[in-house]
Amino acid sequence: MGGAPQVTDSPRVVLASGHMVDAPARETARFPSHEVARVETEVGGALERWGVGPDTTLVAGAARGADLIAAEGAHKLGAQLHVVLALPVEEFLRRSVGPSDGEWAARFRRVLDAASVEVVAGADDGGAFERANTRMVEVARAFDRRPHAVVVWDGKEGDAPGGTRDLILKLGYVRSDDRVHVVDPTFRAYQGRQASTGPKKLLALDGGGIRGVLSLEVLAALEEKLRRRYGRTGEEYVLADYFDYIGGTSTGAIIAAGLALGKPVATIRSEYEDLGPRVFRKRALPLRLRSLYRDHRLTMELRNFFGADRTLGDSAFRSLLLLVLHNSVTDSVWPLSNCTQAKYNRADRCLGQPPDRNLDLPLVELIRGSTAAPVYFPPQELSVGAHRFVFQDGGVTPFNNPAVLMFLMSALPEYGLGWPVGEDRMLIVSIGTGAAPVAHPGLLARKVNIGFQAKHLPGVFMSGASAGQDLVARSLGRTRAGEPIDREFGSRADAAGVGGRTAFSYLRYNADLSPDALAAAGIVDPKVQKNLRKLDSVQSLPELQALGRQVGEKIELDRHFRGFL
Repeated sequence: MGGAPQVTDSPRVVLASGHMVDAPARETARFPSHEVARVETEVGGALERWGVGPDTTLVAGAARGADLIAAEGAHKLGAQLHVVLALPVEEFLRRSVGPSDGEWAARFRRVLDAASVEVVAGADDGGAFERANTRMVEVARAFDRRPHAVVVWDGKEGDAPGGTRDLILKLGYVRSDDRVHVVDPTFRAYQGRQASTGPKKLLALDGGGIRGVLSLEVLAALEEKLRRRYGRTGEEYVLADYFDYIGGTSTGAIIAAGLALGKPVATIRSEYEDLGPRVFRKRALPLRLRSLYRDHRLTMELRNFFGADRTLGDSAFRSLLLLVLHNSVTDSVWPLSNCTQAKYNRADRCLGQPPDRNLDLPLVELIRGSTAAPVYFPPQELSVGAHRFVFQDGGVTPFNNPAVLMFLMSALPEYGLGWPVGEDRMLIVSIGTGAAPVAHPGLLARKVNIGFQAKHLPGVFMSGASAGQDLVARSLGRTRAGEPIDREFGSRADAAGVGGRTAFSYLRYNADLSPDALAAAGIVDPKVQKNLRKLDSVQSLPELQALGRQVGEKIELDRHFRGFL
């Protein structure tokens, strides 16, 4: 619970509980041994923030892991220790601590030597640990009806009766509270990226339907250039090895999630080449009045590609991830990241009944929500705690190009990171799906009817949002690469940010899909040009990929990425 108010008076009591460190034979990691140091730091920080000292009694069990870590941390601060054992000492040592000659056994004996100890009466009939939980809560409440508590917990049900959730329910805290600090011991491969040290590299991917294949060709070129730069071949180096934070909207959300999981661009590109023909099959009337395409096929393809059980906080992510959605129930932008320090991602959200931690939301449903372009696909329903929400494409928000949003979420402490800013401290690489404003020469007002609006508005929203955010990014950062936005603004190449303060270095790679630009690229057929600008033009894949490769050829790694290699 980083950022919780300082408690000036020492708490009379702190109740501590949580997961045991995983046994070597455990199949599914819950509290791996290599996370012990991090958990010790977080638990110790909570105890210090609360002002734990000689006037505090810590009540805990003594199992390896959470119990002993909290007891040792409190003892160092001068607190009194009261240990409640579910079983007689030697049996407890064997079942809940480990080998009698091991490190945890030695820590167990030192804690018992420093504590007052009681053993819960009764036979081991399967309820001993539940009775121990009850007794610990009774002892803690004898000091304070609302005791402080530090809990090491992943938010899930325990392996046996009397686990951490049982104690949480007995304690009665059902929402975030300054008196409760929950530490999630889950190992997440990307968690080290959250540290504020060193220059940070961010990758922002626009929405744009099937035109995502264009941005994939740009990404493929970038990945290959980085591999050559670092002397790596094949799939041993991927973009998740370079970028700290990868975000996307709509089709960009699919690509961003794949990249953040460490998938090579070639794998995602292959998926797109198969995905388009399977997904973009129009419904029969009258269902087409709901949406042009069914969501079932898209959902199935996403589950096959990402895995049906993967969540936003999945431990396999190798970089931070941002997905942009629109919540139609609250009419608000929902930028969801997997940063463990973000307010709605912290482990204390697991206290709720039902819990509502965003990290536990299903990844495929979130991606489906981000890609639910109005008219094209139906919205996605999803439960978040006790609430049922309806999500639509993030492209209808101002952040179809999520570059500026990613900057804010990485730099502002409210979002959990607070990374330092500056043109030598942060690089944002923004990749579009083709600048595709649709001109209507000679258009008459009477022709702009409901049908016209339904046909064109999704593209208008996405195109306008991308261009607008690109303009803001170039105004805040120093642009190292990017085509002119318009004849008045230009490209703003190498100019300092507004007021002479430059927040980041910025690269914008995109293709111009205007008729003149396409004609210059050898695409002169008006029908082909029109199809290229559509969000669902599967037949245009070869042309889009060719345009993306042309953009990728313009990436000058040493010049554009100088200082970030």
